[in-house]
Amino acid sequence: MTLSKQYSIATRHQRSTRIDSDLSADFFPGLVYHGTAQASLETLFRQYGQTGQSAYTLTGAYGSGKSTVALLMAGLLHADSDIRSAAINTINAESKSLLKESAPYQKGWLQIRAVGGVNGPVESFWNATLRALEEHPNTHKTKVLNKYRKASIESDSELISSWKTLFDDVAPYVDGVLIIADEMGKSLEFINRSGGDLHLFQDIAEELSRIDTPVIFLGLLHQAFSEYAKERGTKLQDEWAKIQGRFSDILYNVSTDETVALISNSIKTTSPHRSGDELVQRVLSALEDKQQRKESLLTRLEQCVPLHPLTALLLGPIAKRRFSQNERSTFGFLNSHEQFSFQLFLQQTSDQNARYDLSHLWDYLEANMEHAILGSPDGHGWATAADALRKAFKQDFSPQCIALLKAISLITLFGKSANLTATESVLLTATEIIDKRQLKECLQQLKEASCIVFRKHLSSWVVFEGSDLDIAGLVEEKIEQLHSSHEAVERINFSSQVIAKGHYHEFGTLRWAAQTVAMQLSYIDMPTLIESRSGEFANFLLLLKEEPEDRLLELTRNDKSLMIACAPNANEIIDLANEKYVLELIKSDKSTGAALTHDKVAREEHRARLFNAQSALDAALTTAFNNSRWIHNGEIYGKETMSEIATFAADRIFHKTPRILNELVNRNKLSGTAVSALKKLLEAMLDEEDREDLGIEGFPPEKSMYISCLKNTNIHSAEGEKGQHWFRDHLDKNLNAVFAAAEKRLKDRKGNEVDLSEIAELWANAPFGLTKGVIPIFLLAFLKSMGEQIAFYEKDMSGEFAFIAEPDSDYVHKLIKNPGDLATKYIVLAKDEKEWLQHLAIFAASETNRDVSNNILSVAKPLVTTMHNLPHWVKNAHHIVPDNDERNRTYLRIRDLFLQANDPHTLLIKDLRTELIAFGADEFTSQIDLLEDCFKTLRQKHEQMLAAIKTKVKTIFPESGEELADMCQYVEQNSGDLRLKAFARELAKSDTGLLQWLESMIQIVIGRGKQNWNEGILQTASNKISDYAQDFLSVVKSQRNGGDAASQSGKTKLVSLVLEGDDGKLTSFKREIRAIETEELKNTMSTIERQLSELDDFHKINLLQQLLRKSLEAQS
Repeated sequence: MTLSKQYSIATRHQRSTRIDSDLSADFFPGLVYHGTAQASLETLFRQYGQTGQSAYTLTGAYGSGKSTVALLMAGLLHADSDIRSAAINTINAESKSLLKESAPYQKGWLQIRAVGGVNGPVESFWNATLRALEEHPNTHKTKVLNKYRKASIESDSELISSWKTLFDDVAPYVDGVLIIADEMGKSLEFINRSGGDLHLFQDIAEELSRIDTPVIFLGLLHQAFSEYAKERGTKLQDEWAKIQGRFSDILYNVSTDETVALISNSIKTTSPHRSGDELVQRVLSALEDKQQRKESLLTRLEQCVPLHPLTALLLGPIAKRRFSQNERSTFGFLNSHEQFSFQLFLQQTSDQNARYDLSHLWDYLEANMEHAILGSPDGHGWATAADALRKAFKQDFSPQCIALLKAISLITLFGKSANLTATESVLLTATEIIDKRQLKECLQQLKEASCIVFRKHLSSWVVFEGSDLDIAGLVEEKIEQLHSSHEAVERINFSSQVIAKGHYHEFGTLRWAAQTVAMQLSYIDMPTLIESRSGEFANFLLLLKEEPEDRLLELTRNDKSLMIACAPNANEIIDLANEKYVLELIKSDKSTGAALTHDKVAREEHRARLFNAQSALDAALTTAFNNSRWIHNGEIYGKETMSEIATFAADRIFHKTPRILNELVNRNKLSGTAVSALKKLLEAMLDEEDREDLGIEGFPPEKSMYISCLKNTNIHSAEGEKGQHWFRDHLDKNLNAVFAAAEKRLKDRKGNEVDLSEIAELWANAPFGLTKGVIPIFLLAFLKSMGEQIAFYEKDMSGEFAFIAEPDSDYVHKLIKNPGDLATKYIVLAKDEKEWLQHLAIFAASETNRDVSNNILSVAKPLVTTMHNLPHWVKNAHHIVPDNDERNRTYLRIRDLFLQANDPHTLLIKDLRTELIAFGADEFTSQIDLLEDCFKTLRQKHEQMLAAIKTKVKTIFPESGEELADMCQYVEQNSGDLRLKAFARELAKSDTGLLQWLESMIQIVIGRGKQNWNEGILQTASNKISDYAQDFLSVVKSQRNGGDAASQSGKTKLVSLVLEGDDGKLTSFKREIRAIETEELKNTMSTIERQLSELDDFHKINLLQQLLRKSLEAQS
């Protein structure tokens, strides 16, 4: 059977006492009326009886029993006879006598029992007053209750005034009025937090003492008034201390022995406590104390079983430490089910002789309260003890040695106020070690490991102080050295955001405001603050120094992205910021930082203090932000939450933001899935605009984006009008404002490129506030809705914007990543420009033989395409019109304008007309005529070149049909020259009527493809064809000499001429010529002979050789 079946904690001690609900006759039996309780009550009654003092405070630690004493006092004065009788039976004869003399009793006192909390003291006092009237048997059915039940009490003055009247009204029914303010500290915290004053409690102390009706006010505190105002400056602390001076403060400090008595009374057992417990006897024998104290402790310690006697003696001092008051009370410890707790010990232990000793207590404190201890004044001692334990564990000491060290540690830390020291006789009772020799061995081991040291003047063992650094002293010293608290405040890193939740639920866009702390406005560079925002749209600016309210109202009225408040707990924040800052300075200091590096104890203490300082600072800042009166847009907000205020700000700043309820895309940072879906949606917007839902099947992520951004907003429809599927006629007013702002930006910059990142930035800023996820969608939708009013541009390799006919997939991908690489231009034409465009449209239609719309892009596209489709050599030729230099220059410039155009508007409206006018064409008709001739000339240039070469080929090869085919076939079969074979093959195609053979023949003879042709190369093509023709005819002649039949026209003769040059060298000329006799040639020869007959033989021969030489040289 476990100990939990035998031992339990009395019900009355399982929770804290509440004065407003726990008062009953059953409350008092078993209550321990110890010396502190008796002294406190008798002091109050004595002062009241002798001096008439009405206002009292009872000040003591958390969990020390103040509320229990207050309830005892209430019971003694209660109108219910059973409750009064049970209370009177609790006190001793001396107290009864004093009570009878000081507070005469007949009808019972009206008892106003209020508990402080989150509400103000006025509300809690008045509610308790009404409950008191209902509770007292002489007032609950009177007109007094009905009269005051209808009253509405909201201010301090109304409460005091109503009390004074009420107490006079109830005087006939009661002996007096008892007002108990439990948790009065919470009321003081409420007043401090709201920036109020203590007029209420000042009036309670002063006004109620002047009333004829007997009144006793008792406030329960755990610290002085001034401590609740310590963060608001010394001056206010002094004022609060003066007000507490009007109260008679009774110190409620339960002694160690009284705590033991309370513990013994709270532990219940199923069997009677055994007297003569050996362990208790041994512990008391080991104590160096008065015999009288030992005798009083004997029974109490025996009734504390299964707590070890030393544990029971130390619980009282531990409960009074700062870390314990803030976290636990003695009874909180007894009822705790945390790790290593007393309750778990009871549940897990079966040995009837087992005790919850100091080793268990150390484990409990270490597991559950170490952080709190390290940040308290006991932190250094605890860190030292913890370091000693680490050393012991490393030495692999026995469990008995470890338990012994834990006992020495706790006695060193908390034993002084219990008059307890770690003497060897005490240590023999602290653990399972009962043999003196074994104890000495363990002590020696711990001493040699530098875990403990013996203090001769105390004749006891203490934990070895392994640290030379006094962190607490260094902190105080550094704080005094700070020139001002500004530098510490400037280093506050409070990274918390306030979400505008209402705005998010309404519009689907997540916006948040940053929380910023500053000493005062003059220390803030507002432009820098605004520029440094990274995602947040506004700032909650908490000031630690008061600023004129009018100034704050004006500032927030001018800048709606600021919410400003003055911290009610500014001094607390400054103090904590200073502590955190100097702790950081201690670590960064060259000497102390180096010492920390090598001092594990000090390092652990420093780490814990820094952690606690940061935690306390964060908590103080959170309290300040949540409880301040915020000023925004020239208005003061006292009750609204920060999220509500952030929503007000977001709604005002982004009053034109559209409603997009899609968390996947309506955000600034998209997931990988969302980016992929966004790309697919933009591509569908390009290619599938005429399909329902842009052709998106099923319900992939891009479908939800389409529905939220395009379908529900009425931007897109598969049912187009005149080829248009993007509309702005039925948009929500905010989305319409978004598109209208972008259109205005384009129109303001008409005729000039507008970077799309400029529009994206316009939409991202107030008053629109679009996110980076939805901007590409709305940008593409907007551009498409503009139709033919805009032109598209994209940066080329040089980084300059170049015109593109229409967006493609690469374009929409850049919309997501680099909108700055894209631009658009709004095109607006003057009256004469529209007329000129009309003429150009007619001309373009005639050029392409299809309808052309009367807009810039539709006109430019076919004309630019025509120019780009010209043969390569024509696009680079310099002699388009050989016989007219001026026209040639004009046509070349017009050609180059179309070839180099990157802006259709500039090309057609500006540059082209300028060139036409420069030529002298002033009228639209003459300009179109000139343009038409230019296009015609350029388009025919290639055909003219081919026609000239074809004429020459036909002159050299007059054969046709089968005769020419046979010649070509013979050359192709018998020539050893591959290029001549190819020449013969293409020549065989010359009767087809097509010109591809001629282009192929030119490529063969010049050895270059069409894309590499130029004017110079084509000029040599004619001569090259003559050379190939000579080789061709030579091969054909070999056929004739071989005896094959040949036509008259196919006969050739070899002509050879040898001439001596001026340098005396002989030059040979050979040429295969056609052996054709015609009447025309005979007539020409007769004419030449008649003319030569007039010359002598020398001149005749000289003339003929020169003519023949020129002809042969030209042919070769």
